[in-house]
Amino acid sequence: MSKKKKGKVVAMKPIQLSPEKYIKTQARTLPIFECLINDDWETSGLCNIIVARQHKNGNVTAGIYLVDMFCLGVKGAQYEFNLYQDDYEDLKDKFNWERCDYVLAHNIIFGAIAYAEDYGFKPHKEFETALYILEEDDEAIELMELDFGLNGKPHYVSGPYDDAVKVNNIIATLERTAGEGNFTHTYLGDGFDDMDDWDEDDYDDDDIDYPNDGNELGAMLKLLKNVSETYDAKIRTEQERQILSERYIGAKYELSETEGALEHNRFDNDEAAGKYYRLRTIIANKDTIRVKEFEEARLKYPATPPFYNLLQTAYINNQQYDEAEEIITLMYNVFPDYFPSLINYAGMLFVHEEPEAVLAVFNGKSDLNYLYPDRNVFHVGEALVYYACMCRYFSAIDQIDSADMYMNAMLKYAETDFFKQTEMVKFAIMDLFKAKFAALTAGGFLGK
Repeated sequence: MSKKKKGKVVAMKPIQLSPEKYIKTQARTLPIFECLINDDWETSGLCNIIVARQHKNGNVTAGIYLVDMFCLGVKGAQYEFNLYQDDYEDLKDKFNWERCDYVLAHNIIFGAIAYAEDYGFKPHKEFETALYILEEDDEAIELMELDFGLNGKPHYVSGPYDDAVKVNNIIATLERTAGEGNFTHTYLGDGFDDMDDWDEDDYDDDDIDYPNDGNELGAMLKLLKNVSETYDAKIRTEQERQILSERYIGAKYELSETEGALEHNRFDNDEAAGKYYRLRTIIANKDTIRVKEFEEARLKYPATPPFYNLLQTAYINNQQYDEAEEIITLMYNVFPDYFPSLINYAGMLFVHEEPEAVLAVFNGKSDLNYLYPDRNVFHVGEALVYYACMCRYFSAIDQIDSADMYMNAMLKYAETDFFKQTEMVKFAIMDLFKAKFAALTAGGFLGK
């Protein structure tokens, strides 16, 4: 009688779940790592929210939600699965975030969904999966009192790339669900795709040329141009228009794009200059930054302010923000006449939401030639960051005409790489947009 053959033992491979399946079945078992929201969510009505959960290996799975509190609810949703920490940090670079409690994020998202559903709008299709990164919407989550809509009514803001069909469909839905006259609409649509149709005489300066390349900066400028036209028509007087048509900012000096115009970069010897430009190239090329090398250079040349400026940039690139602020403050105190000292310190005040203190940083001077009376030539990059600081300052204190003067001066150089690559310029564009939008909202002009 033959012996029975033993069956071969086969090791079972662990089941690999797809990212979507994992999120739907396992994401809620991961601890919440952090919740972030854009810092202007309370005034803009548009919220960018990240809810991130952390895996045991330190990686992050995150839900990203674009929430319209005025009307449409969750109009955008996506998820990122099992990201390395570096990739997750890169994900966060697009906005100015502030941390928030999960309860706030949850209430905004689900409150906006409920409000939008009352008027016939459903969440973005990707929310079907991104939903499971959030906690269940039940009584375990504290209910918060939040305002949805604008002035008690749905308010639809059409986006810069919304086509006519989409806009008309949303308005038709609101007419059906809210009733005619029971909602408002601000048109920030795609009416500027053909820049040849733009009548420059309707704006403040006939030399302004807005980029229209479809990138983030181009979209921001479209939004600003659109709200500016509405603001100009609804709020600004003829006398104010006439004043803005005159050139004040930058009229008494020249701007140059040459390196030699950067008078604040001066060195005692060739060795120091060589060291500076080598370190600056590392930053410009986004090479791996060894902060210690920048620290050593600053200590070797303690009386040379450009090395302090390089060090604060290196700290920021290395996400050592406390150390960067220490150097920025030291620069401002030790080198009060060094132009980057003023710009960096003003930028820090904006970060800390203290814009009212910015003008004092520049000794109350309204233009570069008053700040540096011995100079009659400035670099374009110097002018742009200065104009941007002043534009942000006047936007923050609701002196929009003054903010526009600086914006008009900036827009003369909108086609330069300096304009396109300067972060302070982008902040100025959005700050002025928000100031004008808020003024139109307060005056009851939106949706008319």
